[in-house]
Amino acid sequence: MRAVISTLIFLLLIITSCNKDDDILGGENTGSLSFSVDTLLFDTVFTTVGSATRYLKVFNNSNNDINLKSVYLSKGKSSPFRINVDGESGDLVNDVFIRKNDSLYIFADVNINPNEALNSYFIEEDEIMFEYNNETQKVDLTAWGIDAHFYSGIADHQSESQYLDSLDFDGDGSYEYKFYNIKTITDWINDKPHVIYGDIWITNGASLNIGPGSNIYLHNNSNIIVTESSTLNMNGGQNTDQLITVQGDRLENYYQDIPGQWGKIWLTAGSINNKIEYTIIQNGTIGLQIDSVVNENPSLELKNSIINNMSGLGILAQGAHVIGENLLVTNCGQYGVALNIGGKYDFKHCTFANYYTSTSRQTPNLFINNYYEDINGIIQYRPLEEANFSNCIIYGDNENELILDYDNGTDFNYNFDHCLIKLDTTIHNLNENPFFNQCLVNEEPKFIDKDMWNFELDSTSPAINIGSENTALLVPFDINGNSRIVLPDLGCFERIE
Repeated sequence: MRAVISTLIFLLLIITSCNKDDDILGGENTGSLSFSVDTLLFDTVFTTVGSATRYLKVFNNSNNDINLKSVYLSKGKSSPFRINVDGESGDLVNDVFIRKNDSLYIFADVNINPNEALNSYFIEEDEIMFEYNNETQKVDLTAWGIDAHFYSGIADHQSESQYLDSLDFDGDGSYEYKFYNIKTITDWINDKPHVIYGDIWITNGASLNIGPGSNIYLHNNSNIIVTESSTLNMNGGQNTDQLITVQGDRLENYYQDIPGQWGKIWLTAGSINNKIEYTIIQNGTIGLQIDSVVNENPSLELKNSIINNMSGLGILAQGAHVIGENLLVTNCGQYGVALNIGGKYDFKHCTFANYYTSTSRQTPNLFINNYYEDINGIIQYRPLEEANFSNCIIYGDNENELILDYDNGTDFNYNFDHCLIKLDTTIHNLNENPFFNQCLVNEEPKFIDKDMWNFELDSTSPAINIGSENTALLVPFDINGNSRIVLPDLGCFERIE
């Protein structure tokens, strides 16, 4: 019986093998392929950086197996693209087998040489060719390229390998972090995008001046850090083409509304005379972190700007001095604004609207306190000299969007004047609190479309025409340049019929 079974298995293997060989398309057989896309499109790609990997599926819809003689790039080794076919990378892959009614993935990426660019924006194109049975089919490859200024610790070394070797101090394969250091007065203009890999440190009393229309892109976990006696000036303009933008360096459509793509802008204790105006900061972890002030001047003057879609906080100020006007701070995973361990703050005509959807937010939109507990469990006090909010909207989808966390051991001075606020009235008794003056409580502000991040006021908004005219005289134009002197609205947008 064992001999019979062995003979049957042997014969079955021979028959199966013969059938498989007869069914492979190649030689004199015919067949065709279909593809998941006709053109594999790469969104804007920074030169020298490469891109995210794209893929396509190749389908064998026939009832026969197909053996592809070759899959290759039309431009060969001169192509900026590279492909990976069934685990094999390069510009040419031979003998690719696809079973009948099956499919395989082909992955592609692109790296663009800036020296080939005649201007800032250009297109790279190639084709993936499929040859089998004297037939040829193709899928187009298209990448939009853009030249840019690049800033990283690699800049001072001839190659990335030399850069890594210079950081491997112990010779054990572990690397310490290196940053790009700005030590003199430096101007960035909008001739090309500015791409940051690692951290930018502004030191030695230097200033980084970023001009109108500049676009700043930060890689994953990258930061802009301003140190003692140094300054960051971001001087955008009101027109759309003059706005400064700060965001992650992934430009594909998928990443346009993904938070947490980069680190933060950090104005450390002792940085001076920082100013940010007409700037959009989006899709990072912390929009702005401002540490303790060391002189009478504001740590930061922040005007006519937007901080949107941060995975952590929009603004984290710690014992700082901040002046804010015409601000829109929206959709943050934790606090929209946290004024921590005291300081001095003045916000006029600001909209703080938090409808974060990437995770469930457990913290209020606005948090203010005047103390902290040190590592020994001892309470340390930091006076809140003032925290003034006038003609502001503080709202979101939590039941309570304001926490006043204070200790009587030091000053805690705050004032809300002509504001619309969402809060828990069991915690905040406004009837007995003189620091809330003519405020609307828990009335839906009726933004035009909060889901589409449009926080202008709808025509039926209760925030229209109820602002303090005294405050409006100090900030006479809204973030769009519209006059608000007479019957001003709350928030950074004046309703224009």
